[in-house]
Amino acid sequence: MKRTSIYEYYAFGFNYGLIKQSGLFEHEKLDAIDTLEGFFEKLESLDLQVSLKVATELKKILKKLKESEDEYISEELSEVIKEEIKKIDPALDAELQLREAYVLEEKRYSLNKLIKTPNKLLSSGVYDNLSDTAKRDFVSACVQIALSQPTASAFHLMRTLEEQVKMLYFGFKKTKRLEKPMWGPMTSELKKKRSPKPSDKLLDHLDSMRVHFRNPTQHPELFYTLDEAQDLLNQTITAVNMIHAELPNKS
Repeated sequence: MKRTSIYEYYAFGFNYGLIKQSGLFEHEKLDAIDTLEGFFEKLESLDLQVSLKVATELKKILKKLKESEDEYISEELSEVIKEEIKKIDPALDAELQLREAYVLEEKRYSLNKLIKTPNKLLSSGVYDNLSDTAKRDFVSACVQIALSQPTASAFHLMRTLEEQVKMLYFGFKKTKRLEKPMWGPMTSELKKKRSPKPSDKLLDHLDSMRVHFRNPTQHPELFYTLDEAQDLLNQTITAVNMIHAELPNKS
């Protein structure tokens, strides 16, 4: 999926219509060059490859225009430009009919934070201390909520949190660690550990998250609603922040 502003299509259509209607007749040479270059830049940025291929002759005209000593676009040249634009029309119509835009609905968390800056949903400095895997899972979870894919979001949220439970376990448990550290056994060992150990409040919260969310999320018949996924995001953020507040040697 490629993020593209709808305005980019509007701007492209406006300039395209201007070239098609006037052929840039009597436009200053530099202005015409800027307009045509902008047209080609938009064809590329919007990935309209077929139309770009059909516009080969128009690109040759642009090259000649740059080498020309004329200060303005003549009527003769403008007619040539119009003819080349007409040739592009069928390809452009066909390509644009294959494009669909989906408008994202606002969620409880701003779309800007969910998509662009999910790190700001966590306490200061927490995101930077996540493992690379946890970062990817947390970002994916936030994006899936923005895209209204709640069950996928829940799956990534629980992966994120389980990764942080491991970080908590390895932070406090230095010897005789589990060969296969799993969520339940890890919190169980931490509860039995002598000081220093995580708070009972944190461990109880993590156990509750495991029983009520992590385990059920693995079940193939469970599907989350968008509200449930957003609730889970909130609880996951709280749990991750709590873990990092108690990690030893955070520096």
